[in-house]
Formats: sequence, C-alpha cells, structure tokens
Amino acid sequence: MVRIKIRAIGKIKEPYIREAISDYSKRIQSFCPLDCIEYPESPVSGSHPSSINQAIQSEGVKLLSGLDMDDYVIVLDGTGKKCSSEKFAEIIGNCEINGPYVLIFLIGGPNGLSDRCKKRADCVLSLSPMTFPHQVARLILYEQVYRAFTILRGLPYHR
Repeated sequence: MVRIKIRAIGKIKEPYIREAISDYSKRIQSFCPLDCIEYPESPVSGSHPSSINQAIQSEGVKLLSGLDMDDYVIVLDGTGKKCSSEKFAEIIGNCEINGPYVLIFLIGGPNGLSDRCKKRADCVLSLSPMTFPHQVARLILYEQVYRAFTILRGLPYHR
C-alpha cells in the first residue's frame, strides 16, 4: 500500500480552503494513509533577491529534512511537466504496485522552491500553466490525488 506525505511551506489561512482540503483528505484516507506537514514560511526582509533566495534555501532544507533515499518525491513547480489526471493516476498507481511505497509531494512557499528540492525530485510536476496561490495549489493537489485513486479503482468520480 502506498503512503502519501505532503510537505508544504505555509499554513492554509482561508477557512473554506481548509474545509475543502479536510474533505479530500478524509476521502483519500479511505485509499491510503495520508500525512501533511506544514512548515512556516522563512522571513524575508525587504524584496532584495539575496533575502528571498536565503528564504527559499531555508525552506528547502525544511522540506528535504528526513526524506529517505527510497521515497518517491514529486515537486510541484510551474516549470515542471504537465500531465493529465489519467497520467497522474498512473504515477500513483505505479508507486502503489511497484514501490517505492512512500510518495512525497513538496510544495514551496510564495517565493518558490530551492534547486536542491528540484534536484532531489523524482518528478517535477506542474499543476497547470496558470499560476495559483500556494494555498489553492495545495487544494488542487488534494483533489487530483483523490481523483487519481478514483481513476485507479474505476469509481465514477472521474468522468
């Protein structure tokens, strides 16, 4: 059985997004264990590029801490590859059947992800060519993970 872990920078502030994520989380947990760890955003003093880069690096260290070499890591990044819901379901199904059995999603903060996170990734994935606030991106991820399991199980959610 695959286990999914989501590691994200920042808290979900909007109650309606928290409620939707909670609903999808419960649905996903009927298929597999699911954990989410939220790390605080690193402070940025001003808009100087070096301060932003320092925050990105600090957040990257948090996201990568404690990962095992066998974990399958998917980084969500706008520069990543785009795939259909069916292809995304294949990725999850492959991990579920063949391993590695721990699938970890890394979601950066508003300033993006460190190069170290991207280099550690087994897959760099874009949710859309559009840009979303990271809170909305997290909700989309939960929905797509749920959709992937319904596709894999032949359930009517995905039409």
